[in-house]
Amino acid sequence: MRVYSNFIYKRWFNTIEINGDVNIPEGEPVIFAPNHQNAFIDAMALLSSSPEPIVFWVRADLFSNKIIGSILRSLKMMPAYRMRNGFNNLKKNEESICNSDDVLLHNQFLCLMPEGGQEEYRSLRPLVKGIFRSAFSAQEKITEKDKWVKIIPTGIDYGHYDKSGRHLIVNFGKPISIKDYMELHNENAPVALNTIKEELSKRIEPLMLNIKTKDHYDTFYTAAYLHNEIMLNKLELDDNETNRLVARQKIVKILETAETDERCTELIQELDEQCSSWNKKHPDTSFSAKAQEYKGFDLDLLIKIFYLIITSPLEVYSLIVNGIGYGISKFLGKKAHGSGFEASVKFGAAGILMPILYIIETIIAAIFFKDVAHTIAFLCTLPLSFFFMLRYKWKFQYVVERLKNMIHKPEEPAKVTSIMQQIISIIGL
Repeated sequence: MRVYSNFIYKRWFNTIEINGDVNIPEGEPVIFAPNHQNAFIDAMALLSSSPEPIVFWVRADLFSNKIIGSILRSLKMMPAYRMRNGFNNLKKNEESICNSDDVLLHNQFLCLMPEGGQEEYRSLRPLVKGIFRSAFSAQEKITEKDKWVKIIPTGIDYGHYDKSGRHLIVNFGKPISIKDYMELHNENAPVALNTIKEELSKRIEPLMLNIKTKDHYDTFYTAAYLHNEIMLNKLELDDNETNRLVARQKIVKILETAETDERCTELIQELDEQCSSWNKKHPDTSFSAKAQEYKGFDLDLLIKIFYLIITSPLEVYSLIVNGIGYGISKFLGKKAHGSGFEASVKFGAAGILMPILYIIETIIAAIFFKDVAHTIAFLCTLPLSFFFMLRYKWKFQYVVERLKNMIHKPEEPAKVTSIMQQIISIIGL
């Protein structure tokens, strides 16, 4: 299942960039500590990037159904109880901590979401102490002299939380060794927990896009994408998604400084207006912002238009054999819209439904062809057609967006760039 799920997960995205995986120790007890914004898709980001399987702590309410709970446990998940589950239920975490100890004592990988929950915001929330209690608990049971639990700060960045065809970045930071905090923990456990919690927060922040403002969140997020290419060039970085994230981080830090500077008050208000105007016309902010970087009609756009025209018969075939399963997956995903589980439901539903649909279609084909060779050939086209269908869709959306920009010629990107340049001239880069 891990091979299968990783295979389809890596084709959910247009590009995947994994950085810092050399920081993951081999043959040692490891706890991953990622930012948490996208339900099981976050877990899959780690599973697809890790050299070994990972055991996860998962929100306890998902285990309320015994059958689902059994399935989750078989997939290396254990319940994590939070205050919202009731104060009395917090005691049940002791069982999960004992199981976590076993995982770490056997030098296996464990993952706890240190924010204690998820939100669909590109912000790092205050960390909870469960991950550190688990780390110290396991360390106290380790008898080997030079064996220490390591916590790996991890940052995950998506081009879009719910839509396929965008980027995925997974950044692994340098590990935090419990060795450096064990003496303090023995002297004063609460102080040790707070100290390591602050350190982990500091280390996760540079690995992700952390927008701290509440009043101008949408503005800073939109400006980070509309000004992305210009900042990338200003920083003299190669054009890849990891460096684009670095550029967005820089833009957000500049704007956070400007937010508290009275000299920039009017400029921030102007930026609010321009970004709000852009978002009303372009709800898919990141995708539309990147598409508008390409000006006019170029060779790339021409090639993609020809590709779409020439391969349109294949797209029709792909829609016929995949349409039912894909449509059901999208429908179920929309039902979960706003819960943080939309992408997880779509991905999970497609992963389960499509093989079932392919078996049914292959049986029908076998009856029609009455020939093993043709039936096998038909079966082989099915998964290929699904991935082709997704990529055709991504290219089609890109072409449509480029053509829209050529027709309407949006003014907001140039105005955002002008405002950003004024802000930088005041507070510096």
